Parts: sequence; structure tokens; C-alpha cells
Amino acid sequence: MTQGVLHGITILDLSMFIAGPFGTMLLADLGAEVIKIEPPGGDPVRSNKIGAQVRGENAQFHSYNRNKKSLVLDLKSVAGLVVFDELVKSADVVFDNFRPGVLERLKIDHARLAQINPAIVSCSVSAFGQDGPWAKRAGYDLTVQALGGGMSLTGHDSSGPAHIPFHLGDTAGGLFGALGLLAALAERHRTGKGRRVDVAMFDTQIALLGDEITNYFATGVPSPPHGAGHPNFFPYQAFATADEAIVIAAVGVEKYWVAFCTAIGRPDLAADARFSSNASRVAHRDVLEPLVAGTLSGKTRAEWLEIFADADVPAAPIQSVAEAAASPQTVARHMVPKIDLDGTTIAVAGNPIKVGDDETAYAAAPVLGADGPAILRARLGYDDAKIAALRADGVIG
Repeated sequence: MTQGVLHGITILDLSMFIAGPFGTMLLADLGAEVIKIEPPGGDPVRSNKIGAQVRGENAQFHSYNRNKKSLVLDLKSVAGLVVFDELVKSADVVFDNFRPGVLERLKIDHARLAQINPAIVSCSVSAFGQDGPWAKRAGYDLTVQALGGGMSLTGHDSSGPAHIPFHLGDTAGGLFGALGLLAALAERHRTGKGRRVDVAMFDTQIALLGDEITNYFATGVPSPPHGAGHPNFFPYQAFATADEAIVIAAVGVEKYWVAFCTAIGRPDLAADARFSSNASRVAHRDVLEPLVAGTLSGKTRAEWLEIFADADVPAAPIQSVAEAAASPQTVARHMVPKIDLDGTTIAVAGNPIKVGDDETAYAAAPVLGADGPAILRARLGYDDAKIAALRADGVIG
């Protein structure tokens, strides 16, 4: 087993919930030593009793905290701040997802930490960033999705907007945070100086809008809800079959449209001048869509998928989570690894970053505070008596 491309990088992870832990988990998968510094009560997600439970903790905690170490440290105490400062001296990154102002109150803001270790990189992922009129607002995955424009595009006209349920606001914040701190580490390699990285979950939602931003400012017309398709392309959407729905993406180059029409037994549609280009198909969608939908309803999902595969037409089933997790491509790419947890096997979503022939190692999320004594001995040289005294005073758990 390789050590990982980030071996030798130490991250002090103060983050909780999802956004920060997702970002630091990706870095831990790549070999960084991530020390999850938790308050005496632990990351609140550990004790959430709603939903699936693993090891007496919420399964969500295990989704985003694998490959980390846990140190319980009371940063609100003077002695706890002393321990943290000593850890900063040999660390590379301090990662947090506190609301702006909290770091200053705890005396662990970047300006102060840079006095202790000028090479330290600080990364903060918050709902709205460190400045702007919304900076100190509370924010969550759902609210940043709503404010960021994306929810105006999801859902259907008939049913209203729908959020993306797999924590897109949170995970995008953690992902961009990881990217930002890696950029800062690359600069530090050249300059020897650390930087403050500021990532707003709200900003990431704006960034992910991509061409929706460009299209709006080019036309002045906001996009309508996309439903299960796209207003600028046809056929590029979900269609019902005789049993289960499929998606068709026969756009991009016209050969796919011709192949699609031939495959469904409607070469007349490809020959019709009204449907000769994507632009004309979109313009005549009200005529064309019912014709395509009526034809596709005549066979089952499996039948159509076989036909489209033979014709090289881009099409796919709408898989459930269970189907996606069990698909041969998922298995081949090791994207649902199994982790042993005290004799119980749990499955997690894997890391999609593949580096050379390195095989990602997956270790269970840490027990609360389990690594604290070993960290303090190895990194700070504390003896058993000092560790016992800190524990007796409630500084460490």
C-alpha cells in the first residue's frame, strides 16, 4: 500500500458537520495526516440519533471522517489554546468551517497563527465567506442552494423547485476548500509563506452555474426550470418507456440524432426539415417531443437500452442508488469500498481521484478522542503525567 501523494502534510481539522469534513476527508484519502480536533462533546454529527446508526454514531459521520485521527481539545481554555499553538508549529494547514468571527474569538485566526508558524496555511469554509453583507448569516446546504440560483433550475413547472439532496452546497464548499488549500501549499513551496484561503459555500453555487450565468447575461432571459431535460437541447432528457424511464442525450453532433431516429424506427423525423438541427428541434419541441415520447413508450427500458447500445446512441437508465453502487463500472473503479468497523463491514462512497497506480486505503472514522494521547506524545513530546493532568483538567478528552 502506498503512502499517498500528500504524505507528510499535516492538517489540523477543526471542521464539523459536512462541508469541512468532506474536504479534509478527500485530503486524508490522498495521504495527508488529518487530525480532527473536536470539542469535548465531539462533532455534533456523531451524536445525531436520527437516521442510520453505525457504532452508536450517526452513519453520516462515518461518511465524511474516514482516514482521520481524533483529538478532543477544549479550545476555549487557556491550556487548550497552548496545546493547539504547539500543534500549529509543526502543522501545514488549519482547516475550519466556523462562522466569521469565531476564529478571532478563539484566538486562532490566521494573523495570530502566522506569528507562530509563518508557513501555516489556513482554510475557512463558511456559508457566505469572510466579507460581504451576508458574511455573518447562518447558512446551510439547503439555503445556499436556494440563494445560489441552482434551485430555480431544478424541479418542474408543475411541481416547483427541488434541491439536490446529496449535499451539493456542503460538498462543493469542501471540495473547493481542498482545492484552495492545495494551491496555497503549492505557493508556499515557492515562497515559504502560508496564506489564508477563504471559501464561501454560496460562492461555489454561483461558480457551478457556469453557462447558466453566461447565457443569462447574453440574453437577459433567465432559464426556466429544466425538469429532467434542458431547454436548449433536444433530445436531451428523460422519457418514459413501457416500464421504467430512460434518458436520451442524442445531441452534440447530428450523427447521434440520425442514429437515434433510425434506432426508434422513425427515419422520417431525421429527414424532416423542421428537425434538421438542434436549434430547429428546440424551436419545434412542442411538435417533436410527443412524437418521440409516443414511440419510446412502445418498448421496455431494457429493450431500448439494448437497441441504443447497438446503434451507439447516448442513452442510460435512471439508476437507483443501489443500482449505481452495484454497477460494473463502480466496482471496476473501486468507488464503493468496504471498511471494517469493529467486525462490522460498512460501505462508503470512495474517492474519485486516482493518482498513478496508487491504491487508496480506507480506514474507519476515528473513535472520539482515541488518538489524542498518541498525537500529544509523538508530536509534542508530552509524557503520561502531563497527558493525565490535561485530561483531569478537562483540556483533552
